[in-house]
Amino acid sequence: MSDIVLLFSNFPYNPLTQSLLASFESCNLTTADLLSLSAGAIAKRTGREVVDVTRFLDILYKTVIPTGNPKSVTDLCDLATSSFRITSGDALIDDALGGGFPIGCITEIAGESSTGKSHLLMQLCLCVQLPSIHGGLGRPAVYISTESGLETRRLSQLSMAVKSRHDNVAASQVKLENVLCITCGDLEVQDHVIKYQLPVLVHQRRIGLIVIDSIASHYRAEHGNRGSAGLSKRGNELVQHAELLRNLAADFKLAVVIANQVRDQFARANNDNHHGTNGGDGGYRSQDDQQRSSQSRQLVSVNPVIPFEEIFGDETGEFPTGSQLPIDQDVLSLDYQTRFCSGWDWIDQDNSDGGGTGHKVPTLGNIWTNCINQRIVLKRQDDGKRSLEVVFSPYAPSSKVNFEIKNDGLWGIA
Repeated sequence: MSDIVLLFSNFPYNPLTQSLLASFESCNLTTADLLSLSAGAIAKRTGREVVDVTRFLDILYKTVIPTGNPKSVTDLCDLATSSFRITSGDALIDDALGGGFPIGCITEIAGESSTGKSHLLMQLCLCVQLPSIHGGLGRPAVYISTESGLETRRLSQLSMAVKSRHDNVAASQVKLENVLCITCGDLEVQDHVIKYQLPVLVHQRRIGLIVIDSIASHYRAEHGNRGSAGLSKRGNELVQHAELLRNLAADFKLAVVIANQVRDQFARANNDNHHGTNGGDGGYRSQDDQQRSSQSRQLVSVNPVIPFEEIFGDETGEFPTGSQLPIDQDVLSLDYQTRFCSGWDWIDQDNSDGGGTGHKVPTLGNIWTNCINQRIVLKRQDDGKRSLEVVFSPYAPSSKVNFEIKNDGLWGIA
């Protein structure tokens, strides 16, 4: 709660306010809570006297809304949440993310190998240590590695680069010992770390950032059962881990950033089932069915705004006469819907043999996609150019920014 002094430069910092701020911080109250909760509710949660809390709120309200200079609700919301993001270390990337990586939620960074995922994660582990006035939280980070471990030499190089870009006071807070690394050799260790060790570590060290690099490695290697029972078990484990991480992020006002791998997704031929990725009827589709399916894809790609009745039918379940889409609804297929949240914008085009072009999708399926709050995809082209794309996020619109990796870190390209 010490961010109040940074948010409001004229806030009086005396022994009473200092004592109350310590109580608020121990109870995990945010500036937004103080602006929205009543004095009685705050006093009940903190165990402080209502009179003292009322005096504090009077000072806070006068500081936020000075006489003769009223502020709108939008201004108050922006002011209260402006410091609750972690800078990436680059202004262009922060702008694409709506100000930085938000706390209180789960952010996924997906991409192929050598796209820069680990570089960005290590840079975040250093930036979170900066004071809030420089875009950090002034708190340490924990780096959970499930693959090759933390590259300490590169982290040290990035640390010196981050320090060189800030004043002595801010640079003095960035330390390698504030990046705590845990290596998970298998799925059992990963499960134990997330469920038991991580909550204790977050509480004891006031962690501001949790990094997992990567979430899918052990799941892909050790979950050999690809049947419905195996996939159901894996899905339940993912949901449990995501719920625990989300609760930690919300309760301790920290950010959770998770790296994810990608896999190839190949289009199915016209005689395959288009309404799911697991299984299919395998039945024969007539030439008329294939022609109608091809026409539906063409219509959807040209004009995606289609009347509701022509997709789902009317109240009786019948499709109107002259409907653009037949009963075989490609627009309802999992393949068609996945492109909106995978990060690879595609509509498979028919090849001469009835197949389609391949594309990339993040691993762990739609269950994991529904567990995260926002997805960021890093891509690398054949010529070596890299890009960062915001696929979906409640905090920023979909956008794209090119970047490059130098000796002193990851930088956006205007």
